[in-house]
Formats: sequence, C-alpha cells, structure tokens
Amino acid sequence: MSFNKEKVKKELLQSLEVAMCKLHRIWSEIGICETQRQERSGTVMLHLRNLLDEMVNEEESLKNSISQRTEKYRRELDILTEELSMPEYKVKVDLSMLQLEKDLKLKCETLALEKRERMKALQTLKEEDQKLCDLMCLTPYYIPTGTTPSAEQLEALEKHVNSLKTEKVKRFTEFVNIKKGIVVLFQEMDRTPESDFERDVICEEDNTFQLSEDNLKSLRLLKTELEELLEDLRQESVKMWDRIHVLWDRLAICSEDRATFSGGKEGVKPIVMQALKEEIARCEKLKYEHMQRFVDSTRRELSEWWDKCYFSQQQRDAFKPFQISDDYTEQLLELHDLEVVRVRQIYNNHRQLYENVACWEVLFTQMLEFERKACDPNRFNNRGGNLLQEEKARKKLLKELPKVEEEVKENIADWEKAQGQQFLVEGERFMEYIESRWTRYQKEKIKEKEDRSKAKAKLMEEEVFFGSKPNTPAKRRFLGTPSKTPSKMRKLNDGGVSVQMSLISKGNDTTRTPGSCSRIASCSRIQHSSVFASPYRKPPASTSKLTPAGIKSGKIARRRSNRIARKVLSEKNTQDNHAVTNETMFSHTTVSSCFQPLTNTGELSVVSTGDYKEFEREIKSRPYCRSSILPSPGKKVC
Repeated sequence: MSFNKEKVKKELLQSLEVAMCKLHRIWSEIGICETQRQERSGTVMLHLRNLLDEMVNEEESLKNSISQRTEKYRRELDILTEELSMPEYKVKVDLSMLQLEKDLKLKCETLALEKRERMKALQTLKEEDQKLCDLMCLTPYYIPTGTTPSAEQLEALEKHVNSLKTEKVKRFTEFVNIKKGIVVLFQEMDRTPESDFERDVICEEDNTFQLSEDNLKSLRLLKTELEELLEDLRQESVKMWDRIHVLWDRLAICSEDRATFSGGKEGVKPIVMQALKEEIARCEKLKYEHMQRFVDSTRRELSEWWDKCYFSQQQRDAFKPFQISDDYTEQLLELHDLEVVRVRQIYNNHRQLYENVACWEVLFTQMLEFERKACDPNRFNNRGGNLLQEEKARKKLLKELPKVEEEVKENIADWEKAQGQQFLVEGERFMEYIESRWTRYQKEKIKEKEDRSKAKAKLMEEEVFFGSKPNTPAKRRFLGTPSKTPSKMRKLNDGGVSVQMSLISKGNDTTRTPGSCSRIASCSRIQHSSVFASPYRKPPASTSKLTPAGIKSGKIARRRSNRIARKVLSEKNTQDNHAVTNETMFSHTTVSSCFQPLTNTGELSVVSTGDYKEFEREIKSRPYCRSSILPSPGKKVC
C-alpha cells in the first residue's frame, strides 16, 4: 500500500479546520473577544507545531537507534566470521533499515551459536586430550587460548584424541601382557618385588599404571632381565642335574634313591636350586672316597664321546692321562672331566655332521648285514615272506645309501669351505674314510670268496681220500626205501667199477654245475659207508618176477635182506681216525676206492684199482659184506 502525502495533508487540513471552527464557536459562546481569540489561535498553532516537532524528533531518534543497532550487528558479524574462519557476510542492497537490522541480527545469533558449540567441543576434546596425555606422558594438542577453533582445528584435534585412545589401548594391552609374563616369571623363580617400579607393576591396579613410553621400556627391560635370569637358572639347573646324573652313574646310586631325591625337584625355585647344590656337594664328597671308580667311569664316558666324534687311535693316544693306571688322584679326574667337556663341545658344535656320518655308518652296516645274510643258504628255509621283505629292504637300502653318502659329502665340503679346515673321521677326511671302508669291504669279500674256495677244495680233497659224511640222521639212513631210483641203481650195478670211478673223478671237478655237485655228494655218501650202497633192492622191471630156486620169496626174504643190510651198514669204518694212503687202503666197498689217482683227463685209472685176488681177500675178511659177484662166506651158490 503506497503512502499518499496529499491525502494526509488534506485530511490534516480538514481536521485542523474542523477543530478551529469548533474552537471559534466555543470562544463565541463564551464571549471571548477577538484579541483573545487570536491569542488562543496562536497558542493552538504553537501546540500543533510542538507536537509535530516532537513526533519528528522521536522518529529521528528511532532511526538513529536502528542505525546504531545495525552497525553493532555488523561489527559483531565481522568478529564472528573472523573467529570462526568464515568468509565475510555480504548484505543485500535493497533492504530497509529494519530488514537489514533483522537480517544482521539473525546471522549474528547463528554464528554465535556455532561459536558456542565449537567452544564446547573444544573444551571436551581438550579435557580428553589432557587426560590421555597425562596418562601416557605426552604433549597435548596445541590450540591458542582465547580463540575460537576452526572446523579444521576441531577435526584435527578429534583425530588426535582418537589416535591417543588407540595408543592407550595398545599400550594398556601390552602392559597387561607383559605384567602377566612378569608375574609368571616371579612365580617360577619364587621371587618377590624388590624395587619401587616392580611393586608398582605387580602390586598396584592396572589402571593406575602410567603408560608412558619410558615405563613401558622399563617394563620390557624388566621382563627381558627376568627371562634371562630364568634362562640362566634353567641352564644352571640343567648343568647341576647333568652333574648329579653323572655323579649318580659313577657312584652307582640305585634308582629308588634317585627317584626319592628327584621327587618335587622341578623348576628353578631357590629351594630346589639349594637342594641340587647340596646333592652335588654330597656326591662330590663321595666321589673323593671312590676316586678310582670315578676315573674309570669318566674314561668310559670319554670313550663313548670319542666314538661319537670318530676319533682315531692317534687322537685318543694324544690324551696321555688316559694311560695312567697307578695314580688315581683328583687332578687326574679333573683332566678327564675337562677332556670330556672338550670332546662333548666338539660334538655339539658339529652335531649335524656327526649325526649324518652316523646315519651313513648305520646304512653301511645294514648293507654288510644284508650281504652276510645273502651268503647264508638257510635263509631260503624261512617262512612268512621274510625273504621277500629282506629283499625289498635290501633294494631300498642300496638306493638310499648312495644318496646319504653324497649328501654327507656335500655337507662336509660346505663346512670345510666355510670353516677353512678339514673335517676328520677316524683321523682322515671323510671322503678318504669312505673309500677306505669300501676298499676294506671289497677286500673282505675277495678274502671270503678265497676262503670258501679253499674250504671247498679241502673238503673235496678230504671226501676223495676219506669219504663224505652222511647228511641225514642215522635213524633215517637205514630206511628200506633206497635213495636212488631203480634205473640209477641199475646203472651203477651194471656199470661196475669203471662207472663209479668215472662219477667220483668227475665229482672232483669244481667247475661242474649244481647238478653234478649233487652227484658228487651221492658218491661221497656211498664211499663213507662200509659197503657199496647196493644192499638188497628190488630187481628191475625188465627181469623175471620168478625167484631163483632155493631162495624164499616174499616178506621173509626181504626181512632177511634188510637185517643183513643193517649189519653191513652198521659196520664201523676203522680207518676214519687215521691217515690213509693210496698204498695201504684198498676199498671199503665191493669195488675199488674212489680216492685212487686220476689221469690227466680226470678219469680214474683202471690200473690203480688193484687185482681181483686182493679184492676177493678183502671180501672174505668181512662177514657181512655182500657182493653181486662173490657169495658171502659160508653161503652156497644156488
């Protein structure tokens, strides 16, 4: 609605005219003269003029007041935008004084509220920051005092506080874990806190401990020291236990006494360590009372370590106190103990190499054992697949042995290259040691082969001269069933002397096949007997089944023949216990001996078999010796 000054002016004039008319009428009715009427009209005008002036002044005052407030809001707004690090606020141009005042006032109130919120957040974050920094002995985040923080500053402070919270959790967790470990260490060592710091850690509450970096560092150092102390105590305990076991072994302490002492002696508590020291002192006292036994026991232990380290005899002889056997003193025992410690240290420093060499030794020994078993013919009599399992194990061993040998060589070569010295096994380098072992093995095989050949030749020679011993027991040797088939027996009987001589002479040939060896054994068994192995036997199938006249048939004849055969076979060979030469011994059988001289072709000479009269004389001198040619003494020919 637009403002119309003319209309207002017209209305004012009308109102003034109406008012003046009323005043003049009143004045007329009262009877006021014209002069007084003019004076009173002037007074009315003066009042109107003053009233308007007052109204104008009031409005001017209102305008000035609005202007002042607007300027005040402007200043406040500038300060707030600067404190809050905000850009300058731009006012609209077409606003009236009241609108401008209202807009500036609203903006100031908004920025003032944001300032209060920032200050409140700053206070909260600063309190948390200060608390965390005091707990961890850190420097608080710096924000100038008396200033309003910007949004970036508040965000950075909040991140800083969050990082401190994370660090606090991390440090507190580390503190709790370290404290638990320290408590366990104190318990294992049966130890109480000694320093103020140890008491603060062990006795105080967890949330009261200051999680500073220095305190945590001291805490880690304390745990490390306790762990080192515990490890030292454990090593000392192990050494004392080792010493006690050595003393027990040397003193031959019974197992009951050992178990009694060992009960409840676990750990490294002071009471346990003191008990171990007292036991060592007691055993040391007994040791001096049994010095010789201790020296001997130490020497046995030293020999075991020498064996583990593969010391040569020269290296062992270098330790001269080992040879002393008439003066057992404490000094001698100490020298042996020092040598044991030295050799044990050598073994521990090169344990892996010595274990590899020992592994090779075990495999090589197993190979020798398999070779020995392979030469044993009795292994073919085993049941249950033992031979197959043995063969599988042998093949596996033969594959594994070269691999282990090559691996040990490589390890020792690397060690020698790194250490710049030689690794000796029994006084020589491992490569030379392996070669010597293989050479010795090959020589032993050759020697065994030669010994077997010599033994076989000697056995054949003895069988040629004295006959072979029967392999079957005596009870089974006299069974009625002959060991030869009828066809072979017939060939032996029909062949006569020359056939037997040919078999025996061929049996002496060592180049024959196993089949010929069985024939040799058969001939040897024949010659060992007092007669030719042709007692009564069934006639060939081609002969007549009718018996000659004067001879009983059936079971009686067979029984009599078996009885005579037993008498013949049971006759002792009286010349088994003394040397027999070709000149003094003729034959123990119905034919000439098998051990007569041989010709160049390997056949027995017929000239050397003796004449028939000598053969007949020998037959008559033996009452139970039968022949297919001559009858027994006192018998008539049918």
